[in-house]
Amino acid sequence: MMEVKSNYDDIYNSQSKYCYPETDVLINSNNIRDAEVLSNVERMISTYKLSHLQVEPIKGNFDIDHYLKIHQYLFNDLYSFAGEIRTENMTKGVTPFCRPDYIHYYLTKTLEKLNQDIVKVKSEEELLDVLAYYYGEVNVIHPFREGNGRTQREFFREFVESKCQDYDFGNYEINYNQLASDGKTCLINGCILSAANGDTTLLKEFFKQTLVNHQKLYVSKR
Repeated sequence: MMEVKSNYDDIYNSQSKYCYPETDVLINSNNIRDAEVLSNVERMISTYKLSHLQVEPIKGNFDIDHYLKIHQYLFNDLYSFAGEIRTENMTKGVTPFCRPDYIHYYLTKTLEKLNQDIVKVKSEEELLDVLAYYYGEVNVIHPFREGNGRTQREFFREFVESKCQDYDFGNYEINYNQLASDGKTCLINGCILSAANGDTTLLKEFFKQTLVNHQKLYVSKR
């Protein structure tokens, strides 16, 4: 009897093409072979660059090109794949992320819909719904081999700062420094639940903790 290969069999390849042979250390421009050292260097560089983007964000139309540019800026000092869509399958736990052949299409369409839906928002609750839903959608696409979370958080920060300034009910920005002690757990578990069954409850809680309404702050100080 012929063995039928699952579409997802190749997700579980033990050796990533992005890593040094027989390791799980990403090939990098500094030729760092120690995973912990590489992680520390990566964190240091990306933290510095994220702080710079607070002052001078990436210019763009919040489309796929904009998204790729953010990743390229954050990781081009370390990885040759910075700003490039991954070409191998990835999974986390039991959840497979979007297959490489479909990433460009789904990320393009998802960001197009995000830009369309944000202008229809009529309340803070609706804003939270939109942000939580699309954060979950982009997360399950997971377009890069590494650096997805940092790129995604920066994209949504820039998106809110640009798009959410003129609502009658608020003038918004995202401040991740406001996260409560359970904020990171909300984000991680929220992404898992969103991918598993579309439940965005925890992702909404994450955005509630990070969303700042400057209109409310202004009124409260008068």
